[in-house]
Amino acid sequence: MPPREMIMNRIAIIAKKEFKEITRSQILIYMLALLAILTVSSLTVSFFVFNGQVNEYQQSLDMLRQLGKEPTAPPPQLYPLNLLRGVVDHIEIVGAIIGLLLGYISISKERNTDALKLLLTRPVTKKEVAYGKILGNSLFILVLMSIVGITAALSIYFIGGIALSSAELLKVLLFIIFSTMYIALFFMISFFLSLHQRTISHALILSFIVWLIVVLVIPQIGDTMDPDNQVQGGLFKSMNIDKPLEKQIMGKFSGYESMREFIEQLSVTKNYERIIFALFGIKSTYNGVPLLAILGDNIGNILLLILYVLLGFTADYVLLLRNKNYLGG
Repeated sequence: MPPREMIMNRIAIIAKKEFKEITRSQILIYMLALLAILTVSSLTVSFFVFNGQVNEYQQSLDMLRQLGKEPTAPPPQLYPLNLLRGVVDHIEIVGAIIGLLLGYISISKERNTDALKLLLTRPVTKKEVAYGKILGNSLFILVLMSIVGITAALSIYFIGGIALSSAELLKVLLFIIFSTMYIALFFMISFFLSLHQRTISHALILSFIVWLIVVLVIPQIGDTMDPDNQVQGGLFKSMNIDKPLEKQIMGKFSGYESMREFIEQLSVTKNYERIIFALFGIKSTYNGVPLLAILGDNIGNILLLILYVLLGFTADYVLLLRNKNYLGG
């Protein structure tokens, strides 16, 4: 067998071993079940909320017609993917926690059994171990997110009676890909800290501190600094200020906006949220916009997400190669 094929074969064996061990972990299976339940329940609630809005509109319409008037406001329009906002929120929080647990378990089980030291006594390099572990865990995350995406599409059909179009299914596929990258990054963070710290429990604590800052603190700071978020429905909209005037006003605070934008970009969660909110039309300005235009408008966030994943992989790879105390010389 050529050397390159031998290397790929060893990486595949390690990845397969990782994948099998993950599926045996009851904690992660419970988390998977929780994510599926949250997906279905979130969509069910979203459908109830939308039906409530439709009923309220119909009641207002009947009342106006009884008074001899015609409504000026358009009826609520259903964009099926808009209903997935709750699912996105769950991925941001619960999905990130799953990534952290994957990284922690991947190292803790090796430390408890010394299996990796034994593995490295065979013709397997640290480089192959790094690739295999990251590949195996990333495949599990991909399967996890595929289940979530399929569950969401089926729930929209069976609960709301709506079959997604091919364009909408493509957006769900992109959601699966970007979500896999997002969760995989948190795996890499936890993997790095678990490998770096001598005490594995300290690594888990540090991982959750990073999670708290990246997922909750930084996005909240960015939202708080956004003046348009201070009033329900938007400050400028409540004052009947149109987009051109809004841009003109915000142009006078370009330095402030640049600082707020920089703070938000420090959080991979905020970049991920912007991408998915645009894809699903949760940010209403993207409803009805062609997919390529949506991706083009969010190319900065997409590139940052890719950059964060590459940095995470590089950090894990370098640390695994240099770690002599744990992995042997």
